[in-house]
Amino acid sequence: MVSNRVELNIESVSASELVYFAGDDVRLAGQIDYPKTTLPSNGFPLIFIIQHATCHSRKRYLHITKLGSEMGAAVFRWDKRGTGRSSSGGSGSVMVDTLRAYEKAVNMPAIDRNRVVIYAQNEGTMLLQQTYKDFVSIQEPLGAILAGNMLDEKSILKVHIPLHIVVSKNDWNAWQIYAEAAADAQAEKYGYHASFYVATNTDRLLMYANTKTFHRGAESSIKHWLEHTCRIS
Repeated sequence: MVSNRVELNIESVSASELVYFAGDDVRLAGQIDYPKTTLPSNGFPLIFIIQHATCHSRKRYLHITKLGSEMGAAVFRWDKRGTGRSSSGGSGSVMVDTLRAYEKAVNMPAIDRNRVVIYAQNEGTMLLQQTYKDFVSIQEPLGAILAGNMLDEKSILKVHIPLHIVVSKNDWNAWQIYAEAAADAQAEKYGYHASFYVATNTDRLLMYANTKTFHRGAESSIKHWLEHTCRIS
């Protein structure tokens, strides 16, 4: 059931909602952004973000929020402990924090929890692999986008869902291993059409080095994969 917080204008939702939730011994802050489209009967599909290790706050992922809105998907991003509006804490696990954020996200109003895609950035790809079974126990995602993938052809096999890998050609991790070989290995093991894209002239976050805007080819490849593999458009 959709809560009254979203029903302010549910026929054409265009809202950002700040939410708080319990992490591992710390109070965390998150944000969900709904697209400006008619609410589907089962709720909006969701893109859930797992940040890279040095991410300072949810503001670093405005480009994914924009992408999700254009695809008709809600996007959940959050501040890691000690950043943004989240509290700091000396004890506790970032893995547990991430799983608590995921649990909060898939249970948000107006979300179709059966149409969830994870967007994992850099070290976030390793966290997804390490806690994959825990994510599935909360809600199995339709697939995952591994941006700046750090899983090689062996470690990626622990993730059993359709994948789209996007890496920078300028990354110190060779794209031939962390994009091409990883996608081939996952496709061979599980029969999925795992895909990959290599962005030129970008930093590790897939931003153009000179303008710090999201790589257009990377963005297009993600949109294509969301539409054709996850049926999100």
